[in-house]
Amino acid sequence: MELNEALRRTVGGHWRLLVLFLVLPMLVVATLELGDARTYVSKARVQASATLPTTDVQANAMLSRVRAVATSGSVLKEALKRSGVDDRSQAQVAAETHVARLGGSAVFHVKVTDPDPRTAEKLAGAVSEELVAFFNGSGNLLITQLTDRQQQLRQQRLRVAAEIPNAADPAESGRLTAQLGALDQQILDIQASLRAAEAAGLGDRTASLLSSASDAEQVQRVSPVRVILAGAAGLVAGLLLVMLLEILRPHVGGQSAFARELGGPVLGRLGRTDRRADPGAPPPVDAETVTTLRRAVARRGLQTLVVTGPAPDARLAALARELEARLAAAQGTSSRGTRPGARQAPAPGPAESDGGPVHAATGSGGLATAVRERTEPVNGRITRVAPASRTTSPRVRALHETDDVPDGARTGLVAVEPDLPPYAELRRVHNLLAATGWPLVGVLGDPDRHQRARSR
Repeated sequence: MELNEALRRTVGGHWRLLVLFLVLPMLVVATLELGDARTYVSKARVQASATLPTTDVQANAMLSRVRAVATSGSVLKEALKRSGVDDRSQAQVAAETHVARLGGSAVFHVKVTDPDPRTAEKLAGAVSEELVAFFNGSGNLLITQLTDRQQQLRQQRLRVAAEIPNAADPAESGRLTAQLGALDQQILDIQASLRAAEAAGLGDRTASLLSSASDAEQVQRVSPVRVILAGAAGLVAGLLLVMLLEILRPHVGGQSAFARELGGPVLGRLGRTDRRADPGAPPPVDAETVTTLRRAVARRGLQTLVVTGPAPDARLAALARELEARLAAAQGTSSRGTRPGARQAPAPGPAESDGGPVHAATGSGGLATAVRERTEPVNGRITRVAPASRTTSPRVRALHETDDVPDGARTGLVAVEPDLPPYAELRRVHNLLAATGWPLVGVLGDPDRHQRARSR
């Protein structure tokens, strides 16, 4: 299967479903956001450290630390006391507190969202002030603890190292040596933690409040990002559903693929009809399609054409009558255009009639013709001249109207198929060709989609 055929089957055949899955989630998200109560946001700007992060890893680590501190219980508890807000819980404030880094610097935006603009301003100011106080005060508690622990380990190491020369036996000396190695490893770990803390901005006491909480602004009620993400998620879900539908009920990727699977040509394409008109009205057939069909019939020497497809019986019958009339009209025009005086090869056993002998002859494509000779004076002598031959146009019937077609008649099949016929229709036509032995003349494209009233 070619890529364009796969796209036609999935996208072209189910575009309405894909549009529904794309638009519906976007409408739902937009409706929910419009239905939410109005909220306001207040922003404050905090510098966590005067030391700039040198790598993205350090910047991300600093952002994670500031975000964790800003939403911690101790900071929010003090912020609620400082702001005098007693009708909000710590969990509510933590859910509405957001921290964002300004580029790759150590400056952060602290945003607090609340339905009341005054409450949003109070909480944003209190949280940012408590955040600075933590960095410059209690935030250095970790540095102090690490330094004290390092000093204790060094003193303990000195005592153990002094006891090694006075060991009573080799076993005691080995135990003290192992203890000394463990103390050295702990000291190295403490030093690594101190370096990491200093890189994260701890211990420098340089945190500051760059700008206090601003006036609360109304939050945009419909977020374009969320709407777009909802549409993308819906589109992915629609594509998965379409793939599942194509697995359960596959289609053929157009009339060209349908004809290729059957080993025949595409004869043409019918015109589109008005759906509000009579369902039994024949679809428009252009002159090029009629010419192609007539040449195909003449090449195969067929006497009867049978049209079949997923369209209703009334539409197929109307199309058969239209094709028969157009083929007969085209055949008459072709006969009138034959050069006068052209003789046809007579068959044995002429039959006499009033105007002269009539011979059965064979025209182009093997179709039976009727040739009536007549006499005309040519150069002073009476000479028999055969007029233009009249080729018998084929009969065209719908599949359900083939009871009057004799079994010995040379019959061909024309499949009238929509743009994306189901694969079951391809199997049906293939089985029909195998069962009847009729040759496939070709495939006609039908732009109108129809479902038969009865099952095949």
